[in-house]
Amino acid sequence: MPSFTPRLLLACVVGAVASAAVAASATSVLYLTDAEQARLSTAVVVAEIGAARTFEDEARGHIFTHTTVRVSEVLYGSAPGEVTIVQSGGTVAERTLYIPGDARLEGGERCVLFLRETDGAWFLTALEQSKYTIEGSPLGPRLTRPKLGGLFARDADGALQPTEEPVKPVLLLSAFRASMKALGAEGAK
Repeated sequence: MPSFTPRLLLACVVGAVASAAVAASATSVLYLTDAEQARLSTAVVVAEIGAARTFEDEARGHIFTHTTVRVSEVLYGSAPGEVTIVQSGGTVAERTLYIPGDARLEGGERCVLFLRETDGAWFLTALEQSKYTIEGSPLGPRLTRPKLGGLFARDADGALQPTEEPVKPVLLLSAFRASMKALGAEGAK
């Protein structure tokens, strides 16, 4: 289990505060294309979600969930064969903390994840944007995720403006794999 250094805790708090909206029922995040998100990530992986452990860090008064993820393929960057993803939130006894807009990781599900490693701990790079579920289709495995809400994009002057996620054609794992390979080759130049 990774230790929570002051730097790591600060990163968690800054990330949560920066992405949390005033209303507790919504989260606002900067929309990232897959390529932008990959560049911010330590790794983009195909993985199977394993067991989760939720606990309260009584010293900090915060609930965390650690979810084991078995990496079957690294599409971009580098990652070990197994990582533990740290997320704020979960349920301990009668207390629940949920970060709206964060991805839900369900045991046994196969997915593509954008991951960022900081001080030995692994996090989703951009909350719910960082997870595609892999589903079967007649054309081969395809990537899906729920419609994202609370998105913002920068306008020409750099100001944040509400936006919608662009409509994407069917995204096959094979095409996504090729795009991540090309992005990695581009970065290696």
